[in-house]
Amino acid sequence: MLDWAISNRIRAVLLMTAGALGLGMLVGNAQRGPLALGTVLEVLVGWSFVACGVFIWSRRPANRLGRLMTIVGFLWLLGRTMTLVPNPFVYTAGLWLTDLWAPAFALFLLSYPTGRLSSRADLAIVAVFLFVTVPLEFLWFLFLVLDSGLNALGIAPNESAAHVIDTIQRVVISIGAALLVIALGRRWVRSSSPVRGRMVPVLAGAIAILLQSTSWIFFSSGASHELLDDLIFLSQIAIPIAVLSVMLRSRIARAAVADLVVELGQTPTLARLRDALADALSDPSLQVAYWAPNQDRFVDAAGEPVELPDDGTGQAVTMLERNGVREAAIIHDAILLEEPGLVASVASAMWLAVENDRLTTEVETQLQEVRASRARIVEAGDLERKRVERDLHDGAQQRLVSLSLELRLARNALGEAGDPAVRRSLDRAADEAMAALSELRDLALGIHPLILTESGLGEAVESLADRASVDVTVDVGPERYSPAVEGAAYFVISEALANVTKYANATRALVRVRCLADHMTIGVTDDGIGGADPRAGSGLRGLADRLAVLDGTITIDSPIGGGTTVSATIPTLPPVPPPVPARYAATHLDDTMDE
Repeated sequence: MLDWAISNRIRAVLLMTAGALGLGMLVGNAQRGPLALGTVLEVLVGWSFVACGVFIWSRRPANRLGRLMTIVGFLWLLGRTMTLVPNPFVYTAGLWLTDLWAPAFALFLLSYPTGRLSSRADLAIVAVFLFVTVPLEFLWFLFLVLDSGLNALGIAPNESAAHVIDTIQRVVISIGAALLVIALGRRWVRSSSPVRGRMVPVLAGAIAILLQSTSWIFFSSGASHELLDDLIFLSQIAIPIAVLSVMLRSRIARAAVADLVVELGQTPTLARLRDALADALSDPSLQVAYWAPNQDRFVDAAGEPVELPDDGTGQAVTMLERNGVREAAIIHDAILLEEPGLVASVASAMWLAVENDRLTTEVETQLQEVRASRARIVEAGDLERKRVERDLHDGAQQRLVSLSLELRLARNALGEAGDPAVRRSLDRAADEAMAALSELRDLALGIHPLILTESGLGEAVESLADRASVDVTVDVGPERYSPAVEGAAYFVISEALANVTKYANATRALVRVRCLADHMTIGVTDDGIGGADPRAGSGLRGLADRLAVLDGTITIDSPIGGGTTVSATIPTLPPVPPPVPARYAATHLDDTMDE
């Protein structure tokens, strides 16, 4: 906190000092005569560099660019202000600082946007400017002859020697300027789209250098062009403003991350996720890689391996981790590292999307497990129903049939001469045995009808219709389905017909089953009194749970006085052909044997 406060004071002092220096330039030149447009523009050059540099410095203290811009502006203002002071030492120092502005400006352009030089070639270009403005400048001062006599270093005045050194300086610095423009041009050509959008200040700087070189040519030929000088100043003023505009655009882009979060929340595919991130960062080269633990490497959306770029390739990697475990990586242009807030915001938005996808996957997996568990429960219940039905059929029903036969045999053996009371008792016992057998068969049919397993849904529904107390029309095809689907359809129809018999006061009903490509539709309609409430009983609610296991649905339409329609939809596999009837198979086999 203390360092931050001290830095703020330093920046405030620098701003006030730059303002005072600019005002000093204006006042000093005004004392010599009317202020020219070029003088005002000179002041604005220095002020623009200092003001924008201090602002960027405060916003990005880790980036050297803001401090470097501030130094460039101060050298500009301080040197030109000191040349207005009629003191040999002050004037000479001001003249030297004015020329030292050139290597500082070159360093600023070549180190944009990080404030650090990226290659030895850039360092060599800055060294050329320093060579001109330090040793050659000192040598020039030794021979420089000024009419004002303000050269404090002129210990060996010689106009010819000073002219030769000045010519050498101009030639060398022109070469340095040409190399600088070439370096900036190559950087522009080789840059990707997002980098080019951020290199507008560099282009403005290149234009300023080209105009300055043209001005030197005019000056060397003894000509002076004020309009050209004004254009140079305007291009120099535009440079820090362009830097600031690039930064403001980045802040606007960061503010648009909220839109990115919304878009990512609606992103259905990994490919669109990449496109959304590329748009947010204005980097069409952006890639998204996902960590595959089973392969111990990164892969793309298609599952193909992705190699992370090395340093110096122009690309950088922003890693997304969860509890120290990497989940994904954003591969983007290295220039975006200068926008850490923007990259961090976009990475956070993507992390939310990845985390949402992970949680969605977990929920879907758990849901599948729940569905599978429910299906296993229903399947186990059906198997238990079949076992109970088989036990009843093979056990209790057979015993009751045997008991009924034994009673009939005993009654017949007794004959008409026997005791009437005994005959009546045997007749009642036989009748009760048959009634118990009928009830037991109905119970077994309700548990799980054997006819459903052996003959299919159509025959099973016909059996239900035959036992119904109302006239039931059946429209069911001969197709066979999986036991789970047929069982669910059967119990829907059975429960619906049972409700027709018990509550509807109907005279007829219609059962229709339609088999489509991927699902089955069931409709049970009656002409009863309507007003059925599925919430009043547990039968239809239980059917709804059973159908939910198969992703099926059931609805009831029962207006008062308008009858009731129970509709159900059950997803299913394509129907299989109906089995060959046993009688046809036997005949076909006999024909084959005869042949």
